[in-house]
Amino acid sequence: MNDLANNEFKTDFIIKTLVQETQFEQWLKITFYLNSKINEGYDIIYQEAYYVKVYELFTEGLEYAKSVYEKLKKSTNIEKKKWYLELINGLDRIITTFDETELLYIEYRRHVSSHIFQNQYEHIQKDLKIKRIRKNNELKEIRENLESIILKHGSDKAVDEYLNKKINPQFSKLYKTLTNTNSD
Repeated sequence: MNDLANNEFKTDFIIKTLVQETQFEQWLKITFYLNSKINEGYDIIYQEAYYVKVYELFTEGLEYAKSVYEKLKKSTNIEKKKWYLELINGLDRIITTFDETELLYIEYRRHVSSHIFQNQYEHIQKDLKIKRIRKNNELKEIRENLESIILKHGSDKAVDEYLNKKINPQFSKLYKTLTNTNSD
């Protein structure tokens, strides 16, 4: 690789890294904002957006935070390392407070909020093939679990309110921890 191409590659990598960091920070800000708004009172629009943000934060966001932290281990930026470690530990703690059915419900609601059609949960696909498995889980079990949590609480709104009461204090605590870590 010649020097010009090498410099362009490095520049692109640095720009991509900075852009992704900014995007991730914005994602977190929106998630914490929605958490605050939902705590003020139920709103279906905020609720739908919240499921998208929370699920993505639990999956891709947590994976991203862990990868950044691994890179920071060699860094002298102690504050940033501490911040990412607090974020990772906080998200891990939050995730473990949910049972499998609750996490499945969050994923399902994220899917419903993000897509017009929920074909991933249908047995009969567009090509008329029968689908029985989604992400290593039988569709029949997924449906039964989703039905059980809704029946247990009485409605989707009641499940939302239950999950919000469970998650809100945890996200509020994580936000406070992260803002205090950032200001140290």
